[in-house]
Parts: sequence; structure tokens; C-alpha cells
Amino acid sequence: MEFGNKRFSPFLSYFVLFLIYTSTFRIFATLPLETVHQTLSTFSIIVLAVFYLFHTLMNLKNFYVTRLDILMWVVILVNFFAAHQGHVVFQQPYYFGIMAQRSVILSFSGILLIALLQRQYITMQQVERSFVVISMILLVIFYSFFLFVNPERFVDQEFVVYSPIRGYRYRFQFGIVIMLLFYSLFKISQENKKRFYIPVAMILFYLIFFLQSRTTLVVMAIVLMIYFVRNFTLREKVKNILIGVPAVLMVLLVLFSLGYTSLFEKYQVLYQNVLNVFLGETTDEASSAVRYMEFKTALSYIDKNPMLGNGFISNQWNGGWRDLLGYFYPVDIGILGNIFVFGILGTFLLYLPFLFSLNISRAVDSKNVFFKTCEYMILFFFLSMFFTAVNIRDTSSIMFIVCLLYYFRYHYFRNQENTV
Repeated sequence: MEFGNKRFSPFLSYFVLFLIYTSTFRIFATLPLETVHQTLSTFSIIVLAVFYLFHTLMNLKNFYVTRLDILMWVVILVNFFAAHQGHVVFQQPYYFGIMAQRSVILSFSGILLIALLQRQYITMQQVERSFVVISMILLVIFYSFFLFVNPERFVDQEFVVYSPIRGYRYRFQFGIVIMLLFYSLFKISQENKKRFYIPVAMILFYLIFFLQSRTTLVVMAIVLMIYFVRNFTLREKVKNILIGVPAVLMVLLVLFSLGYTSLFEKYQVLYQNVLNVFLGETTDEASSAVRYMEFKTALSYIDKNPMLGNGFISNQWNGGWRDLLGYFYPVDIGILGNIFVFGILGTFLLYLPFLFSLNISRAVDSKNVFFKTCEYMILFFFLSMFFTAVNIRDTSSIMFIVCLLYYFRYHYFRNQENTV
């Protein structure tokens, strides 16, 4: 496919990147901007579907198919096959099943970005810069809601949840801000950019005091531990431990001295409830008890359709999961939710993008911070899928990052080598 090599103007470049990021990461889906989200999502799906059809036809005409294309086809087919299984198991009409999975088409945004980069319409620096700006703006918006807007105003919206321990809280689309956390930490550790301590502090405070997501905090800690082990020498590890541990203890002591003990007690209860569920004991926390019921429901259906799964149900058909199975959302129960929806075979195929990314990571030894950010964000998604089936909502985000890793590996770094 030849588009020419004419560079977009800066305004057009950043406008296109804004549309790509906001639609791919579904940023407006968890803000009180439902009309904007639906309009942007529908527009993006149509544009990306037309683009990718043309892109594929041209490549097939030239007998050119990449491993990334094959991977993309597998992911799309697995998701759309869930519409078939939803019809077989629950008699849901195909239309509703396909429409419920239509956002997976947003995964093509990664292919579009690669095409724009290859034809030099935009640059990788612009992609990186726009990511930082958009995620910072989004973080400020999230803080504004938490500090100044009572979440009880939006109790009927999916981005506000309630639990007896944590009360009402916002649950925004936070993936791109987690990316910003990794990016900022890598900027500090690899380039000594001290100004990035500000977003690190803001995001950590947000995660611990406002979001209070057990899964996010645990997975994030594991990812950062892996980064620490892989990227620091023994001397650097010892130095950072000797500096970091006393600093953390000092912060905790200050919080205790100021009387902020309720937060620690709350986290103790939250993690104790999870442990009780795993040990088969009863728990007073609604969210943990509900997840235990969801586990039992999923296992009963997995036993009937273990290989091909039970499909995905649209909220627009007969009340969705709630009317069919009571309170049941596959995304809540991690890998079991994936097996419930896609079956063992489909779940295995959905893990192929992570294996593909692992091979890229092993083949590339680079200190590029944006590459490292994509590398560890994929690891974050991979580990998260064991606890919450994030791919059901975030397939486009996952595949977008896979596409970025592919471009780094097979184009960006090779071009740099050729110019040296």
C-alpha cells in the first residue's frame, strides 16, 4: 500500500493521534460523555473496518501477509465466535452477539498507526508525546471528579461502583494512566528525569487513596518487581533497597502519626476477605462474596462447554447477563471468565498476542523508555487477565500495544540501525 511520504501538519498529526488514543482506550466510555463515546466509537469502528479491509485486500493482492496480520485475524475471529456460542448456548440472536463484540474492531487502530508511521505521515516522537499529554490530562480529569464531584450523582452509570467497605467510588478507564506510571518510573530510573516524580506521586496517591483496587495494586507491584530484577545490577538493587525501604517506612510512620490509620485497616479487611474466599470461609464483604457466586456459576457452565465456551451476551438483549444468570459478569472472575466465554481453546488463542510480545521482548535489548513502557504494559495486561478478564473490555488496548511493539521491533529499531 503506497500512501506517499508527505508529513502531516503538527495539528493534524496530534488530532489523528488524539482520535486513535481516545477510541482505542475507550477513554470516554467511563466519563459522563455517553453521546461523545458512542459517536466516536461508531465513527472509529466504521473508519477502521474500511481501512483494514482495504489494507488486507492490497496485501493479499501482493501476496504479503505478516505474522501480526495473522495474529489480528485470530483475535477478531475468537471474539466474533463468541457471538455464535451465545446463540448456541443462550439462543441470543447473532446480531446482538456481533454488536456486543463490535468494539474489538478498534484493535485495527494499531495497524493504522503502523501504516501512518511507515509512510512517515507521523513520527514515533509524536506518538510518544501525545500519549504523555493525553494521559496527564486524563489524570487531572480523574482527580477533578474525585475531589469535586460526588460519585453518588452517577450511581446509575457503570463507572461508579459501591461496596460497604469502600463506599461509592469512580471506576474510570485507567489503562492509559497505568502506562503513564510505568513511563514516568522508567524516565526516572533510566534517564534520571526528576520532574516525572510528580506524575508518579499523583498516580500512586490516586491508586491507593481513591481507586483502592486490590487487583491493580497487586499486579502493578509484581510488574515493577520484575522490572527491578531484570533491569538493575546487584549494586543498584542494594542501593535502591537501602534508600527505598526507609523512605516507605518513613511515609507510613508519618501517616500513622497523623491519624490516617483507617486506610490501612480498610486494606487489611479487603485482602483478608480475599484470603477467606480462597480458604473457603465466609466473608462479610459483598464484592468478595459475589465473586465466589460468580465462580460457581461459571464452573457449572464451563463443565458443559469446556472447549468452545458459552459465548458473550449483550446487555441490549433481554437484560443481558443479569436477567439470564443473576449478578454475573465474566470480566470479574479473570481466567475463569475467559474460559466461560471463549472456552479453553479460545482462551489459549487470546494468549497468543502475549507470547508474540514475549518473543519481541527477548529479541530486543533497548533502553528506549516508550518501548519499555509498552513491554511492561503488556505484562500488566497479561497478569491482570488471571484476576480480571480485562481483554473482554480492553482487547483494542492490548492489540494496540502489541502493534506498537511490532513496529519497534521490525521497523523503528531497524531504521535506526540503518541510519547509523
